[in-house]
Amino acid sequence: MSAKGPTIYQGVDTIRQVQELLVFASLLPVDGKLREALNLALELPPETVQKRVGSLDDVHPHTVKGWLERIWLAEDLTPAERRIVNFQSDSDSMAAAVQELREVQQITGMQLTASKI
Repeated sequence: MSAKGPTIYQGVDTIRQVQELLVFASLLPVDGKLREALNLALELPPETVQKRVGSLDDVHPHTVKGWLERIWLAEDLTPAERRIVNFQSDSDSMAAAVQELREVQQITGMQLTASKI
């Protein structure tokens, strides 16, 4: 139990999201596939992907799939971006990453979900 009462102020939800991401990342296996994929993504300069990312009107899985395809199936991907695509295309790597995420979700009792802002 916290020594302080609930913190209620503007932006607290976003702060919690950052904190939750930090916990999720810290629980990933050091030699795990999801950590490997996240490291590939973190090494990218933001502007390389940012030019293809647009706002979503709908977070339905089929809509998100199309959005992801516009990002990762573009013709002008950099070699670093291609490594991320190759990771996603490797079914063994993705299966391991999915299992690692499920294990973290089981430990925390939370899951990462998309929601419209």
